[in-house]
Amino acid sequence: MPSNNKQHIIIGMAGHIDHGKTAIVKALTGTNTDRLKEEIERGMTTDLGFAFLGDEVTIIDVPGHEKFVKTMVAGVNTVDMAILVIAADDGIMPQTREHLEILNLLKIKAGLVVINKIDLVENDWLTLVQEDIKQLLPRTVLENAPVIPVSAVTGEGIVKLKKTILDITNKVEERKDKGIFRLPIDRVFSIKGFGTVVAGTILSGKVKLEDSVELLPSGRALRVRGIQVHDKPVNCSSIGFRTAINVSGIEKESIERGDVLAEPGFFLPTFMLDAHLLYLKSAGSEFTNRTRIHFHIGTSEVTGRIILLDKEALQPGEEGFIQAHLEKPVVADAGDRFVIRNYSPVYTIGGGSILNVHPEKHKRFKTNVIDQLNTILKGDPAKLVLEYIKKNKLAPTSSIELAKSLSLPEDISSELLMDLKRENEVIKLADEFWFAKSNIEYIKNLIISSLELFHQKNLLRLGITFAELHTRIKPQIDRKLLESICCMLTEEKIIKVSGEKISLYDFEVKLTADQIKTKDKILKLFHEETFASPNLKPMESEAGKDSAKIISL
Repeated sequence: MPSNNKQHIIIGMAGHIDHGKTAIVKALTGTNTDRLKEEIERGMTTDLGFAFLGDEVTIIDVPGHEKFVKTMVAGVNTVDMAILVIAADDGIMPQTREHLEILNLLKIKAGLVVINKIDLVENDWLTLVQEDIKQLLPRTVLENAPVIPVSAVTGEGIVKLKKTILDITNKVEERKDKGIFRLPIDRVFSIKGFGTVVAGTILSGKVKLEDSVELLPSGRALRVRGIQVHDKPVNCSSIGFRTAINVSGIEKESIERGDVLAEPGFFLPTFMLDAHLLYLKSAGSEFTNRTRIHFHIGTSEVTGRIILLDKEALQPGEEGFIQAHLEKPVVADAGDRFVIRNYSPVYTIGGGSILNVHPEKHKRFKTNVIDQLNTILKGDPAKLVLEYIKKNKLAPTSSIELAKSLSLPEDISSELLMDLKRENEVIKLADEFWFAKSNIEYIKNLIISSLELFHQKNLLRLGITFAELHTRIKPQIDRKLLESICCMLTEEKIIKVSGEKISLYDFEVKLTADQIKTKDKILKLFHEETFASPNLKPMESEAGKDSAKIISL
């Protein structure tokens, strides 16, 4: 693993086309991030570029042209801080505003603004541009960010810019690590003699040489043959590091930007996501239910439709709960940020945070669904665990299943479960199985109503076997759960167990006068046969009505 005391920082560049993002990266690092022949010939960035500023900082250069905004989103979706570049001669332009809106939607927590090309303008003009920027930044993630004038050509201001960047990186909030390896892929290439290499920023966990990993959404099992950080071979890499991984067992043509490399068994691809959406003021018209959009999450972009769960329509600037129905599967985690863009013409219209990665298909305006999403939005991980367990009304949840479904490390999952147990919210049924106490009454009522119905139809039977009770209860209950709750009902003296028979606690077989006479006849016939077993068929006809039931009793 790369060893240092400081966390690794990923910086994303943003800004309008031809405002000098690539030139600034080169002035800071000495690296020209335009690596494609087309980029060099046209002098325009069309794909992601990467450069290193010392040992702790990676800079991702992104395209500024409106045609490549989806590539820009893929580049900045995994960064710690952003640099918004504005050319002094052009001032604020359309992609300046759109890129800033994307940084807001992704809630990039740190950054600064660079005014480039100051060598091309007079001081009076520069002052006007600075005033425009002051009006642009309030109520954005860059509201209190430094604004640094520079010239990437002459080098003026570059030393100050570098110092400011390093000062900010020292204060960047440390990423929260769930401990489960996940790397959204933004580059795929092959190296002669080594094979396929994927690259991206590790969002959580760590990866080691010879690890087994899973390519998602395809689910293909791969093995880690080599790891590089900052172009140097390492044995291990972890959260926050921009990492290249040489994988075996696959050709590069089978991997694309937007795929995810992950620890096997934790992240499940999904076509549906519950989320909280902010619809941008700049979007213009109202957002209606089932609007088709481009959905950006991690490094992937897919098309889909948005279902509005709590509003008829969203007006510009409004927020709401949504369910995204996607046309291709994505890999996501609760808390991930996303951006949506209008289907046609394509421009950014909103974004927000993922609340539930594997939801059921919701009907609109359901109070219980909206209440649940509100709980998740408030960000209490214990409540998120409780809500997940509550959903399983008819079966307990294993701690391993919980960890995988919510993308939590097992030790954190276990800690949250123990906290919920202490708060009397859940019970532990066996070594690994948990159930919400709020759902116990529901199961109890199913058991009691099934026994009541059985007794009504079988007045002459002492009770029902556990196996028969299990099959009679609809909907079907998990067997372990049924056993545990039957034990509770027995302790509470609501049901009783006699031999292999289960009955309501107060239930007794009560024979009518005629049935008592029939019983007496049957007993007399048994006594007459003494040690020989009587033939039951003739006995039934001789003893009279209900004799078969009474013999069974």
